[in-house]
Amino acid sequence: MSDIFKFSVFLLILLSLVSIAGATTTEIHQGNTVFVGEDGLHLNDDVFYDDDTKIAFFGSGKTTGAPAYVDTPSKSSFSVMASTFKDRQGAWYSYPKGAENGHVAFYVDYPSIDMRLYAYRGGDSFDITNGKIVSGETLDFRIDSNLAPIFSRTGVTSSDEGVDIVFTNNYGATLTSLYNCAGVPVSIVNLHPTTSSFFAPSGSLTCLWDTGNSAYKTGDYTIYAKVNVNNIYNNLGSIQGVTVSPTIGTKTKTEEVSMGIDTPTPTPTSSVSTSGSPSSIKTTAPTVKPTAKPTTATPTPTPTSTAEPTAAVTETPAPTPVPTQTPSSPLGTVTIMSALILGILAFAAIRKD
Repeated sequence: MSDIFKFSVFLLILLSLVSIAGATTTEIHQGNTVFVGEDGLHLNDDVFYDDDTKIAFFGSGKTTGAPAYVDTPSKSSFSVMASTFKDRQGAWYSYPKGAENGHVAFYVDYPSIDMRLYAYRGGDSFDITNGKIVSGETLDFRIDSNLAPIFSRTGVTSSDEGVDIVFTNNYGATLTSLYNCAGVPVSIVNLHPTTSSFFAPSGSLTCLWDTGNSAYKTGDYTIYAKVNVNNIYNNLGSIQGVTVSPTIGTKTKTEEVSMGIDTPTPTPTSSVSTSGSPSSIKTTAPTVKPTAKPTTATPTPTPTSTAEPTAAVTETPAPTPVPTQTPSSPLGTVTIMSALILGILAFAAIRKD
């Protein structure tokens, strides 16, 4: 066996292993939904009926008569170009035999994305998007999108790319993870929304962001969701509601507050009461403790000073950078090790001959 032949076999094996480790969000089977803006998709054989090589769009729902549009796609690197597919959403049929037999090749949809901010308070959790946040509030993000079909494609794993929450703190730094209520950093990138309304990171409402953690200084934060799976963002650009959600602007404040007091006549207090739960979203500064004695003994104390009470805003320590390691793919590690072993074996065979 010649050295050239052996080395060629080794390269083929290596390339096949690398291809196995590639993203599986690109694998399209018959009846899957693809999104305008995706590229590099692999159309598997079951997308086509019999020996068909074309796809056709009828638009009316009928598959008889002449189609409205016919295309010959690249099976190995298919692009859902906006110029062709944006105005032709819906079912595309394998053509011509597939259309005669009702064989849908795939469906085309236009991406849609939005995001909401939720206060996590057990049964009393509620939407506080664009509201003012008191330091210590526990929060989560809800991603509203139509992107779930991407993450239900055959073979998709948690290591595949997904939706990112782009989180910019008051220093202008972009974070890729947040501290939860247990003090553990949780990734907010490559999320896989599997439902139309999906709470990060795994689908259920939880404490994803503990604003009371010392890593988060008082100030303004901007947050939005972004989808660039299979280059959707790169191909379509930044389109609000399509490739990025509207930006959530929020302000965190450290204040001495009185919240949820369930008494007829509220009494100022220096501690936070948790005996009740707010029934509505508060976007203004919470009630603060007056610093002057009331002029008269009334059920509701009235400060002698004519100035409005000032919230006691305190500075928290500068944030500690959140670890932002990107988890490695177990499959990628196995691939590298396998390639090394195969390389050693091939080299040994060459030396032996």
